[in-house]
Amino acid sequence: MTFIEVRDLIKIYHTKEYNVRVPALRGIELDIAEGEFISIIGPSGSGKTTLLLVLAGMAEPSAGFIRVGDVRLDKLTDDTRSLYRRFKVGTLWQIPNRNLIWEINIQENVEIPMRLLGIPREQRIKSAKDLLSEVGLEKRMKHKPSQLSGGEVQRAGLACALAHNPVLLLADEPTGELDSKTAGELLRYFKTLNEAYGITAIMVTHDFDVAKSTDRLIQIVDGRISGYSPTEKLKTIRDMHHVYLDRYGGIQLPRHIVDKLEVQREIFIDEKDNQIFLHQNDQNEVKKQRNKKQ
Repeated sequence: MTFIEVRDLIKIYHTKEYNVRVPALRGIELDIAEGEFISIIGPSGSGKTTLLLVLAGMAEPSAGFIRVGDVRLDKLTDDTRSLYRRFKVGTLWQIPNRNLIWEINIQENVEIPMRLLGIPREQRIKSAKDLLSEVGLEKRMKHKPSQLSGGEVQRAGLACALAHNPVLLLADEPTGELDSKTAGELLRYFKTLNEAYGITAIMVTHDFDVAKSTDRLIQIVDGRISGYSPTEKLKTIRDMHHVYLDRYGGIQLPRHIVDKLEVQREIFIDEKDNQIFLHQNDQNEVKKQRNKKQ
């Protein structure tokens, strides 16, 4: 079942000071199944964090269709978008200060999202303890974030992100400040909780090794999806050869394929045995063919 459906999503940032419009997303087309755990990978400035912010209800789309479950994000008002964030979405950020309040212990941190929903105190306490135990922090519940290691802080942040039982879990570079061993531990908890709760999870990263811990990898370049693949089939990013065809017939090729081609030169299309082949002839050969025709 398609849980997230995105069609022709466009996001343009407008700087009023200089009256400049900067396109961040240029017609994103994306389908994500319920309970799927995917990673979005791309270079800095590719639009991956903007896509996450739109899905989180923290940025308003400029145009396009975007549905999460039964919610049309492109139709939300400021008030309904706030309710969507409160009830439907859990977030985990790279910077720990965005995930936790430093002045209180981590059990109290995990209780906060439940307090906002009016959940009774005894139920809050039990749920917070259960969640912290699930991320291996049962002996650290009364510690403040400043008393924890970097990996423990991110695991506490993961527990907070799940405290209000969201339908969508979004993580922006959650391992960015961690060493490889600690990052691996966080990802194992992430995947275990994704499977246990059946929650749909999306993680943004620039690290291919981190992305491989998810079910499917989606590459975004220059504000468009340039390729995707189940991670079990990938050894390197160059093994990704699945692309999206949008409703207008547009295809964004993976960056490693584009690098092999000469841009602003014609691409030839051949059809054979119900298969479509794209190829770019040698320039000298093209000139010879044109001279023959003349």
